[in-house]
Amino acid sequence: MTLRPLRIVVIEDYDALREAICDALSQDGHEVVGVSMAEEVDDEPTGFVSDLYIIDINLPGEDGISLAQRIRRSQPDVGIVIISARSSVDDRIGGYKSGANIYLTKPLSLEELRAVVDGIVLRLLSAEASHPTAIRLSPMKMLVTGPAGAARLTQPEVVLLAALSRAPQRELEHWQVATHLGNGEEISKENLEVKLGRLRKKLVSCGAEVPAIQSLRGIGYRLTAPIEILSE
Repeated sequence: MTLRPLRIVVIEDYDALREAICDALSQDGHEVVGVSMAEEVDDEPTGFVSDLYIIDINLPGEDGISLAQRIRRSQPDVGIVIISARSSVDDRIGGYKSGANIYLTKPLSLEELRAVVDGIVLRLLSAEASHPTAIRLSPMKMLVTGPAGAARLTQPEVVLLAALSRAPQRELEHWQVATHLGNGEEISKENLEVKLGRLRKKLVSCGAEVPAIQSLRGIGYRLTAPIEILSE
């Protein structure tokens, strides 16, 4: 059993390999969802906020490099592992430039993959220990809790808080926040501020310090205090 279960999405079109990866990581205590193409990533279950994506490059439709780039833009601090039969230096460099933290070549060693995931767990535990927090987010329950109470969240609010909490310096650009709160659809500046105002009130009602989400002129927004993301 791992010290810190992760929420993992495996994107691999070869059924046998996808199932083997999902089974191995599930046995280690992680919550794993497997899909066969990039387009299915947008259909993750309600409340499922990923800690790690494991992505095959050769996918039908959108390829793994494009998917990794898209994920990295919207979730700057999430873990990304690329798996591929392409083993040249240029291929590996391309994978890292797309946003991957780790590039593993096929045939894939499940033990090596498990070791990589364990390393990500240790990194997350270290980050959480150095930033204690009184505010907690439960993606599955769509609930934020703190010393002053609890508040129900919408799915876009859950995704945004998770993205902010994992981003470097807990900062996201305007377009990233708009993408999350707009649930992937275009949203006006006025509507964005209304939605952010509601989310700020929920956080403050739970005990977060005002303003909870700070506006950064010409940049975007910063989460003013760390949030612990619960696995259940």
